[in-house]
Amino acid sequence: MLAQQPFLLHSPDGRPRPPAVPTPASLAWVRARTGGRVLSAEPLAAGAVHHNVAITVDGNPPRRVVLRWSADQRPQDDAPREAILREAAVLSLLERAGLCAPRLIATDPGGAQCGVPTLLMTYLEGRQPDADTARSPEFAAQLGAAAHDIHRVDSTGAAADAIAPFRLYNDLVNPRPPRHSGRPALWERAFSAVSAGAPAAPAVFVHRDYHAGNTLWSGSTLTGLVDWNTASLGPAGFDLSHMRWNLAVSVGGDAADRFAAHYDRLAGREPAHHPYWDVVAVVDLLPEDGLGPAVLERLEPFLDAALARL
Repeated sequence: MLAQQPFLLHSPDGRPRPPAVPTPASLAWVRARTGGRVLSAEPLAAGAVHHNVAITVDGNPPRRVVLRWSADQRPQDDAPREAILREAAVLSLLERAGLCAPRLIATDPGGAQCGVPTLLMTYLEGRQPDADTARSPEFAAQLGAAAHDIHRVDSTGAAADAIAPFRLYNDLVNPRPPRHSGRPALWERAFSAVSAGAPAAPAVFVHRDYHAGNTLWSGSTLTGLVDWNTASLGPAGFDLSHMRWNLAVSVGGDAADRFAAHYDRLAGREPAHHPYWDVVAVVDLLPEDGLGPAVLERLEPFLDAALARL
């Protein structure tokens, strides 16, 4: 959502995570990989499983790179290593496709140099969108065009295991409505709709966490797409719907509809997405993560409208 500034990070036990500080070994690795002396380090917004720090290295002129490492430091868990390798493969794929995404510089997947699985990539100029950006007439259209570009990426050149298959986070084994919801029947309808099964859809390259907070802007122009660690092969509709609910909550339902309409025009079919994925994207937020009354006030009408279109 657009209001998430800065992002609140928590460790797996729910306690606030301290600011990211790269180790001397990591900074030495950055210097070795870039050939420049480290001048400064600035923590950036991060996700639930990674730290991100912008590093300024000496040069003519100085330049910025991004050091990204796993927040999960359990040595017996191979998942962080696999995640870094997959993200590196995705960034290489995006470079070949010409998307406005960070470029891969180096990886330390086993943590031999940095102590934890680590990735080094280029820094993209721009900032997350604010309310002024969202008011631009072209805001939703540019998000739709970027989604269309993402879904046209040809992943056939990637290794077979380089891009993860799409999966939902909520398996609906024990579904429960958000504790702050006053409309439990609405959520029960949503659970039933999701359990009924997905419409047929081809698997394409998807961002998997496509929302405005993972885009960068200069004024009213979209300049970059970030946070590719969950990129998958799956239904384009999920990307669209994940963006749609975010826009409905943070900007308004009209912005969500304009975004989808612009994507549909570019895709050359009407409509390109199915309301089933709107329902899935909302249900996939559970078990709830920050679904307080203010969010539910806009999210539940979006969910109700999607169910009405099924």
